[in-house]
Amino acid sequence: MNKNDILGEKFTPEKTSDQFWSVTFEYPNEKWMGALPLRLKYQGFEISEIQFMDRINSWKSSLILEQRNIWYKKAIATWENHDTQTFKVFEALKSGQWECRVCGPVPKVNPQAASRIRDIKKRGFIVASERRQCQKCRQVQMHDVLVMIDLPTTITKPELRKPISPILRERIFKVLNHRESVFDQVRTSKELIVDHKFPSQRWNTPESDNPDNLSESLIKNKFQILSNQTNLLKSRECDRCVFEGIRGQFMGITN
Repeated sequence: MNKNDILGEKFTPEKTSDQFWSVTFEYPNEKWMGALPLRLKYQGFEISEIQFMDRINSWKSSLILEQRNIWYKKAIATWENHDTQTFKVFEALKSGQWECRVCGPVPKVNPQAASRIRDIKKRGFIVASERRQCQKCRQVQMHDVLVMIDLPTTITKPELRKPISPILRERIFKVLNHRESVFDQVRTSKELIVDHKFPSQRWNTPESDNPDNLSESLIKNKFQILSNQTNLLKSRECDRCVFEGIRGQFMGITN
């Protein structure tokens, strides 16, 4: 990355267990504003922040406009039927930039695109989705970006996380009193994320299911709630601990 590139916040698209990191890459004649994957359910892909940073320059080279065009031509050749609704949504995302689901090209071919985007992911393609302010309609709407990269197969692994539904997510916030664990502050749901107490970097087997009626005792034993900032700090310390074998000091606190 150069000084004009921007690494933003990590986020989890609604109703998924995927995780992305927002990025802006500066090229001589354009900018690419999108997101790169940390965890993908359908591809069985998960990498640490350290692995992410090791790959980011390679991914940047793959996302320049000329390379995106080459990638897209190869990608459409893998589709047997170009008349399906799923392919039409895929084609509507061919810019490789954030596209609004209200005023962009996607609703022109399918106004209810969520299930089609899920099918695109099941075919092995990467789509990041996030609510953001649209530069055209000026409203906060769901946006999607087709991330035109190929995943390294050497670091894919079976999905170990089980999904957390919006219903359970709100129950967890309620049971834990909307209290962010690090600074012990009450915050709104929009400011909080659900985090596993035992870091997934250490998991070897899939976690137990997360039904909507999960008991309060299991919620308290299994989960904590963090902000994006404290989750990022915690994740970095966990990655460092796993890869260096040295227990870290989280915000100066030794456990």
